[in-house]
Amino acid sequence: MSTFRQYTRDDSFASVGNVQQIIPFLKEYQIALAFTRDYDENDNPTNGKFKPYWDTEKVTPSSIIQFKKENPNLKVNVFISIGDRDAKFPFKPIDKDSWISNATKSIRSIIRDNFQRVKDIIGIGIDVYYEHVDDEDDFTFCVGQLIKKLKEAGVISVASIAPSSNLQTHYLKLYQKYSDFIDLVDYQFYNEVEPIPNPSSLIERYEIKASKFYPKEKLLAGYSSVSKDWAKLPPIVFFLGGSFLVVNNLSQGASIWDIELLASGWGLLPFGVALARELKESN
Repeated sequence: MSTFRQYTRDDSFASVGNVQQIIPFLKEYQIALAFTRDYDENDNPTNGKFKPYWDTEKVTPSSIIQFKKENPNLKVNVFISIGDRDAKFPFKPIDKDSWISNATKSIRSIIRDNFQRVKDIIGIGIDVYYEHVDDEDDFTFCVGQLIKKLKEAGVISVASIAPSSNLQTHYLKLYQKYSDFIDLVDYQFYNEVEPIPNPSSLIERYEIKASKFYPKEKLLAGYSSVSKDWAKLPPIVFFLGGSFLVVNNLSQGASIWDIELLASGWGLLPFGVALARELKESN
């Protein structure tokens, strides 16, 4: 396994400790901060003026520096995840040009105010994680231009998108037009229309995504540790199927929507154990 991504709203990554003791073959750890939204405290849209809604008192340069110190041989990237899972916060720009301008300025400010001190030891990126989008063409144009401008200006070094089946065409169009600027595709398998009943089904669906839509070297397998999402993708199915994908070099890595189970680091353990067993049996 080369990449593991943790979606979080706090500093739960700081409780994981030395990640390579749990997953010794891990090369990169990604902290995806969820979310920054262009909505105010009263849930009114601000047309691209993004504000962080993760716990900025816990996620600090010091907490990131400490995590990096505990994992000196691990590449660490922090992603600003824009969007939301909630239908209350769809992608719905009031004006496309001003949305792009506002978004570029506000995300630059968020990175400057929160991560300037650590840019020399970690990578900073943007992740696009909208589960609700009003207009497909506006989404492609606005988000694509935002990623392009941030990358060309050197504000971010990496960019990812987090598609799922309900917005497959939206994200696919975005990727096809701006693939040169998108480094990773974190496909959220927990949000499939049809449930994934067994590991073989997960492997099959992943291979379809990798052969028809997104390149394997950019594709992560996304999972949610929130119990209400298990109806579509149960934990055992993900851990066994995901282990097979990684051990056989079919996947770039995996992500887990954290919030609950990763707080003490135990959420990583089953994944690491499953991978270790697969590796032992394959040697």
